[in-house]
Amino acid sequence: MKHPEAQFVVEVTADDEIVCRAPKQAEQRIKMTDLAAVYVETNDDGPWGADVWWLLNDNTGQTKVAFPQMATGDTEALARLQQLPGFSIRGMNSTDNARFECWPSPVE
Repeated sequence: MKHPEAQFVVEVTADDEIVCRAPKQAEQRIKMTDLAAVYVETNDDGPWGADVWWLLNDNTGQTKVAFPQMATGDTEALARLQQLPGFSIRGMNSTDNARFECWPSPVE
């Protein structure tokens, strides 16, 4: 295994859900119809730890799915998220402890 983030397995299901299976954690899932916000969260753990995370929130503001950049299947999950109207990747170059809203787009 090239990097520990690959232990997180992300899948877009036939039922249009994004599911994450993380080591030693309960499975996380969200239906795309229940998705209310997508964030990129960065931290200062890099290069020794996962420093870029995708957070998928429902309409209560609760994060239902969280997975690091370079998780197994993250390319397919990102491709599905990029189909959301107004979706924009933000914050990927940040080395600060910060959260960036990608959808709904804060910039109109």
